Amino acid sequence: MKKILLITALFLLNFKLAEAHNPLSAMYYLEVKGDFGILNISLSQAGLDQALIASFPNKDISKISNEEYKKLAVAYIKDHFQLAVNNEDVNILNGGIKLGNHQTDLKFITSVVPKSFKSIDLKIDAFKENDHHQTIFSLLLNGETSKVVLSDSNDYTTSKVFKNNLMITDNQKFNANYLWFIAVIPVVVFGRKFLPSSKSIT
Repeated sequence: MKKILLITALFLLNFKLAEAHNPLSAMYYLEVKGDFGILNISLSQAGLDQALIASFPNKDISKISNEEYKKLAVAYIKDHFQLAVNNEDVNILNGGIKLGNHQTDLKFITSVVPKSFKSIDLKIDAFKENDHHQTIFSLLLNGETSKVVLSDSNDYTTSKVFKNNLMITDNQKFNANYLWFIAVIPVVVFGRKFLPSSKSIT
């Protein structure tokens, strides 16, 4: 029994480590602090290397200095992050980067955010150069945490509204379009049944 528990614990530990350093995923965690946000990013070093090689083909990533590498990484992250809250742009400002053998961590301060969150429009297409990549974006707002997964299936883009400080899908937009489509069907059926035929008479 002890042997089984030990094997299970080792398996779960290896799974967690593999998940943290998965080159196919990145974690973005935005914590709202008063009038601004703190954005924490964790991603695999291998995934970042692949993205920078694809984005900067004129640079030999393996030979540049750590300082130049950090500048390229920060520029890349900023160029592939778009956030709007209540239709107001929120930008990444100052921050830092910590390189690791397997995982790279970045932290930034954002520009001013609205006091009340009503809607969010988000696009994080960083690492789309890497096949099957996905980004998990989490938001901590007034003690409540919600998250969304961005991938090639949604073009690394999402729009959400807020309920009780949590991101939710805007069902009103979906329902409005859906109801409009349904309303067209009876009009077409009615027209075919009761309106005169448009066939020409010879």
